[in-house]
Amino acid sequence: MKFSVKERAIISLCIVAFSYSLLNVSIRLLNSGFGPFSQVYLRICLGLILTIILFFREISLSKIKKISSKDWFILFLMGTIGYGVAVDFATLGVLHTNLLNVAVIGSTTPFFIFLFSVIFLQKSFSKSLLFFLLLSFYGICVLATNSLLPVLNHFASGDFYILLFAMGIGVYILGRKFLSSHLNNSEIAVIVMFFAFISSLIIAIGKGEALHLAGFENPTALLGLFLGGTLNLVATKLENFGFHNLSAVTGSQIMLLENIFSPLLGFILYSETISLVEFVGAVVVLTGVWFYIKHERG
Repeated sequence: MKFSVKERAIISLCIVAFSYSLLNVSIRLLNSGFGPFSQVYLRICLGLILTIILFFREISLSKIKKISSKDWFILFLMGTIGYGVAVDFATLGVLHTNLLNVAVIGSTTPFFIFLFSVIFLQKSFSKSLLFFLLLSFYGICVLATNSLLPVLNHFASGDFYILLFAMGIGVYILGRKFLSSHLNNSEIAVIVMFFAFISSLIIAIGKGEALHLAGFENPTALLGLFLGGTLNLVATKLENFGFHNLSAVTGSQIMLLENIFSPLLGFILYSETISLVEFVGAVVVLTGVWFYIKHERG
């Protein structure tokens, strides 16, 4: 069966949504042998190596040498803030909250895309979009505080980390939309992952986190490293392709599938259950995100 480019882009982002859910599992596996910041640059480094080995025929050094200064700046932002720093926050979040919260709070990325568009691109602002944003923020507070009348100083650290991760992904998605067509997906993936590796390594060094070599003798940690490195390759390649051929809003809508995959994995692998308050919070967040997307498309 032959699929159109748009259909392949949709399928790609469905796979990315599932990959992100599995990446959360790999983070917890890696935690048995490595510190949170060390495991980030290890996963990204492995993904970078695999990308170069498997797709070296698609990577042109002559094209990379001719990248414009504008594209270099965008690639730098995508690799550092949108990838390396964002994944650091995601890792901390996964280790400090349940997978439902990770997925639901992470799904607020469209709002950050909207906010960045208003602030930096002077996009028109409507009251309805503000309402959807506030609605989802209320839902996040319910999730993070486990209360229908949330108190902000009870906001869990893990949920705050995921909120920062969602912000970083917004930078990545917007950056991908503004890149020129000079580079192909493999070239973009290699450059972005290189910046992500360097930035995450610098953060680990800055935090004084040593690399525990004994972790390489831990089968659970090695499984997490292999899974994480492979999924970094798959997610980066397919996400570049998907968001290049779909609008940022449509792509973000498809990524909401992670909210189905993650709770299922959390229940199956870690016996994570969902309280009534958490369920209400999740529904409120996703309702706000859904109507925001519908309004944008309408």
